[in-house]
Amino acid sequence: MVTAPQRLNIGHLAFAILPPLFWAGNFFLARAFRDDIPPFQMSFWRWLIAFFLLLPFVLPKLRQNRDRLRREWLWLSALGIVGVTAFNCFIYVALHHTTVVNAALINSLMPVMTLVFAYIFLRVRIAGLQVLGVALALTGAVVIIARGNVHILSALAPQYGDILVFLGMSAWALYTVLIRWKPTALDPLVFLLTTIGFGVLGHMPIAVWEAAVVGTMTVSAGSLLALVYFAIFPSLLAYIFWNRAVRSIGPARASLFMYLMPLFAAGLAIIFLNESLQAYHVFGMAIIVAGLTMSMRASAPAPAKGLPDRQPQRG
Repeated sequence: MVTAPQRLNIGHLAFAILPPLFWAGNFFLARAFRDDIPPFQMSFWRWLIAFFLLLPFVLPKLRQNRDRLRREWLWLSALGIVGVTAFNCFIYVALHHTTVVNAALINSLMPVMTLVFAYIFLRVRIAGLQVLGVALALTGAVVIIARGNVHILSALAPQYGDILVFLGMSAWALYTVLIRWKPTALDPLVFLLTTIGFGVLGHMPIAVWEAAVVGTMTVSAGSLLALVYFAIFPSLLAYIFWNRAVRSIGPARASLFMYLMPLFAAGLAIIFLNESLQAYHVFGMAIIVAGLTMSMRASAPAPAKGLPDRQPQRG
């Protein structure tokens, strides 16, 4: 019998909150260095560095997990392509063609896509109060991104970059559900290293093509530091924390914390772009917190009759 997602505690909150913070920084730096690092190479070097940083810690465990790796390599390669290659390439290309504001707004729709995929793969039923909490939290995200001015939204017309953000966001929502739909018995770090490895392999053809057609990245202290940030915070730490959050509280609840990303993006703009704290920041944050609280208090979704719910095993 599969147990329901655990009650939230301080540890669960930390695992769920830190990834949106790291990913908000990822969006800003990707946009800031778009002229120095081509998008496919940005993603490729990010994950290649992350792979080699993680390898020494995981290498002793690879031998212990080799039989499971042989059994699950095809599934792990699919997760790597979806969660590492597709998600990141779509986002980095998008940030060459759209603003961080547009990208953050569209990315806030990720919980909606997660619920759709959760229904398709997990056959979950969503409580009415949880739906209301989702809508409320999304409203708070819109308030922050629109800077308290509804007329700004009319200027966010869909464009090529926006479509790519939607595709990337959908890829991440799918990854979030898939890691629970078909649980792995692998050690969590072995799972992460393996999916990153397959993700890097997925990058290679398009990164080589881009280097030949567009050119290679501009090497500077800033671009190298950006790659280091990409490799450590939104890659290794964010993925470790996110996978732990999904296992602990379930994909539907974990996805709600992505609403914090626009809030963190606004905070980064205040710190690094010398913008001032406005009333709409506080108001939007209050709405997001209210929506998250409402959704977390809603009863956990139950699987549809006749279809078992699935949850990743703990490593």
